[in-house]
Formats: sequence, structure tokens, C-alpha cells
Amino acid sequence: MRAGRVLFVTYLLLAIWSLLLVYSTSYGVAVMRYKVEPSYFFHRQLLFYGLGFLGLLVCSRINVQLFYLRRTLRILAGSLLGLLLLVLLTGSAANNAQRWLSIAGVTFQPTEMVKLLLILVIATVFLKKGCGVRVQYWLLGFLFLTVGLVFLQPDLGTALILGVIGVALFLTSGVGLTRLVRVAIWSFGLLLLVAMLLYFFHPDFFSSAKLGRFAFLDPFNLDNLDASYQLRNGYYAIGSGGIFGNGLGGSIQKLGYLPEPHTDFIMTVIAEELGVFGVIWTIFLLMMLSFTALYIAISSHFIFDSMVCIGVSSWVSVQMFLNLGGVSGIIPLTGVPLPFISYGGSSVVMLSCAVGFVLAAARRNVLAKTREVVYL
Repeated sequence: MRAGRVLFVTYLLLAIWSLLLVYSTSYGVAVMRYKVEPSYFFHRQLLFYGLGFLGLLVCSRINVQLFYLRRTLRILAGSLLGLLLLVLLTGSAANNAQRWLSIAGVTFQPTEMVKLLLILVIATVFLKKGCGVRVQYWLLGFLFLTVGLVFLQPDLGTALILGVIGVALFLTSGVGLTRLVRVAIWSFGLLLLVAMLLYFFHPDFFSSAKLGRFAFLDPFNLDNLDASYQLRNGYYAIGSGGIFGNGLGGSIQKLGYLPEPHTDFIMTVIAEELGVFGVIWTIFLLMMLSFTALYIAISSHFIFDSMVCIGVSSWVSVQMFLNLGGVSGIIPLTGVPLPFISYGGSSVVMLSCAVGFVLAAARRNVLAKTREVVYL
């Protein structure tokens, strides 16, 4: 089976799996907390996947020649920085972070769009300008600025994802590891300086809610009971599921104990209801999509397609790791959703668009083999 077909089938399986899980994990929250009908979040997730599928179709048909145009790069880079500045200046706050924008009554999370835009910006620059020293330093500065603006929201999880995506794309383009390490050291020093300035002049930035992320080190300590409330209930959910789980819909922790059972902590409810097999199946689908994108990247003869596919593969992989590591207590909680699975319109739509670009790369690979495409 062609890689594009494998990718598309995997995407459809993830969509179906997500809809099933969102309904199972959210009906209690919908009724008890939000006072809406049990299927409220299911219907919204269905709408999000519908919009995402349209985005996938559009992105899979975009002519790659568009990225050779000078104004394309300006639009992509300008949109990325404009969105991040708009969030900092006018964004709405939720869970002690300023991450949301509301336009014409529609609320969305711009950083999800920024992930895809960053991949397209870096791929477009290397497509048009190669990987000369000046280009490398310009892109490293742009990457640092992007990560810094996200960090200031503050959104550590997304900042880490963007950083990993950038490093993966730079290594793919042939940038030397020594140069990346040198820039990383300078960047760490600059971040440390910024953190010290914030500590002295804006101490509220380091609120107890943010420092409470490190309660994962000892979640059952009496001093950490409030900060580790969600993590401890996640542990209870995972532990009670065992190997086979309690059956779909059989979770207890989602009924008022886990504050976000359908978003960040959806994997703990999967473990409680479907056991180890449900967790393995979910991880398998996500890794299948990530590795298929990586295979398409390796098979591609076109640098733009290769870099986009590697960027998407890195995005899905690192976001999955941050989510699973957080809910299992391996790393601090970062608040990032489980890709393709968690409830959320911004994430679902942007990930679907990203899959569309990978499908376009797979199609061009097939056409190249039949000599119907000329790679420039």
C-alpha cells in the first residue's frame, strides 16, 4: 500500500477513535460542570474534524510553486509573529496563561497555527535560499524569537514543541550540530537572564500555580496535595484500569475527579476504561502516523516536502511524549493535548491541515516516479 494511503487511513482511524473517546470521557463533564447535553463535546469534536478534513483537502492540493513566491514567505512569517504578538497584547487568559484569541465570536488557540506556520517558514526559506551561513543565523534568530514569544504567554509545552521542531528541521537541512549547540548555549544564557529580570521586576510571572507543576516529583506529599490534585487522580485512573480496563464508559475518575478528562488527561481515562490494550492502540496509531510521515520525508526528492514531513512527524511525536510524560508523572505537566485524540478545535484543525501537506508530498513522490513532476 502506498505511504499516502497508509497515512490517510491512519488519520481516519485516529478521527474515529477520538470521537469515540471524547464522547465517553466528556459526557459527565458536560452534564455536571457545563450543564449542557451529554453529547455536547462529541458534536463539537465532530464539527472540528469536519473543518479539519476540509483543511486537509485544501492543503493537499496547494501548488508547491506558491512557496517560491517572495510574498509567500513574508505572509507566513508575518502571520506567525503577528498572531503571537496579538495574543500577548489582546489575548484572553485561561488557567493562568494568556493563550487564546477571540475573533468574531470564535475563540481559538493561535499557537496551534504557529506550529504549522513555523514548519512552512523554515521549509520555504531553505527551499528558496539554501542553507548558507547567513540564512542559518537568520532562521535561528527567527526560531528563538518565536519560542520566546510563546514562552512569555507563558506556554512552556508549546515552546518546547516549537524548539524541537526547529532543531529537527535544522539538522535535516545540514546545519552543523556544533553551531546548533553554540546557539543553544547562548539562548539558554539569554533565557536565564530574562528569567532573572522577570523574577525581580515581575514576580507574579512565577506564581504558585506555575511552580506547582513540579509537584509531580512528590504528588502525595501533604504540601503538594492541591497542586498535584489532577495528577493524583490520573494515577488512580491508570491504576484502576489494569490490563483490560473497566469497559468503555466505566471510568469513575472522569465523573468530577479529573478536571479535564476529555482534553489533557484523556489518556488516563483511556487507561481506566480500556486498560493497557487501549493505551497501546492509541500510541500505535499516533506512532504509525508519525513514522509514515517520516518515511514519506525520506522517500521525497524535494527539500520542501522532506522538511514539511519531518516537521509534522516531530510535532506529533514530541507533543505525544509531553502529554504522556506529564499525565504519567515522568515530566512536569505542560498542558499540551494528546494530538488527534484530545478534544479541541484549534489542535484538530491544524493537525489535519498538516496531514494534508504530508499527503501532498506523498502524491508528488508518486508522480515523480512516473516522471510527471519536475523537481526544481
